[in-house]
Amino acid sequence: MGRPIKKNDTTTLECRGCKKKFDETEFYNSNSVFFQKTKKIPYCKNCINEIYNFYIKKYKENDFPEKKAIQRICMGFDIYYNDNIFNTAMRNSSVQPNQSLIASYFQLVHLVQYRGKDYDTTIKEYEENVLKKNQIVKTKNDLKISSKTKRFFGEGFLDEDYEFLQEQYDDWTTRHECKTKVQEEVFKQICFTQLELLNANKAKQDTKDLTATFQKLLETAKLQPKQNSSDTMSDTQTFGTLIDKWENTRPLPEIDEQLRDVDKIGLYIDIFFKGHLAKMMGIKNAMSNLYTKFMKKYTVKKPEYDEDDNSEALFDAIFGEGLNNE
Repeated sequence: MGRPIKKNDTTTLECRGCKKKFDETEFYNSNSVFFQKTKKIPYCKNCINEIYNFYIKKYKENDFPEKKAIQRICMGFDIYYNDNIFNTAMRNSSVQPNQSLIASYFQLVHLVQYRGKDYDTTIKEYEENVLKKNQIVKTKNDLKISSKTKRFFGEGFLDEDYEFLQEQYDDWTTRHECKTKVQEEVFKQICFTQLELLNANKAKQDTKDLTATFQKLLETAKLQPKQNSSDTMSDTQTFGTLIDKWENTRPLPEIDEQLRDVDKIGLYIDIFFKGHLAKMMGIKNAMSNLYTKFMKKYTVKKPEYDEDDNSEALFDAIFGEGLNNE
């Protein structure tokens, strides 16, 4: 691009492509260090459109040739590239048919928030993103799976599979009861099936059989919604109804010999607490009768005498015969 020519208070620039002179408004602005003198890209808008169409044809085999073409133009003219700007330009050009995609992009890239940015900024952002991805991959590779986890689930899984299995197992056993070996194995099989379902969904495979297996395992563990709802209903039943249910479904076993009431503490409670209380309240029932019978052997009766009884015999009965002998 030659030296700017001022004509009638307007600046005229020469295009390096078509070698024609145009007003400076026919050239896109530039933040590049290469074009500091004019602050303009040394190719007119029409020539840039031709370059854009050239790259569209060149990258037609790509999934997104428009994106690839703009990336190449930004690299060639030291223009900042960002996917967010490109996506916005795509939307703008779709609602404004008279504005081309390349024109929309160059209009957006010179907004205030992108001022001072060039293709060096694009390279820097790309390197930072690559570094972050490498750090994430390194973190995953550094993941240490305990030997206990590997012994529990068995050998042959990837580290991320062990992590998934352990997380799911901990989640299941935290939310639901797991006290026996059988329950542990059921939850383990549930986790294995979850892992298979996850891999099958990723590979877009049929999951009908795996889903059926998963439902059966939930039924075995009594974790299906219909089973949980029946347990929830039992919480609203009366205490008497629950006792009848428990006695019929889970009756108490025979009491261990060591736990039997060998000291008859239960009998003493029935006599001296329940029976005594009933006696005090004037209630006649089995407890009060039991209290009366038990207390008979500890009760002293006042002797009764008739007036016709021999006074000597009465005296002897009270004081004994020893006094008379003395």
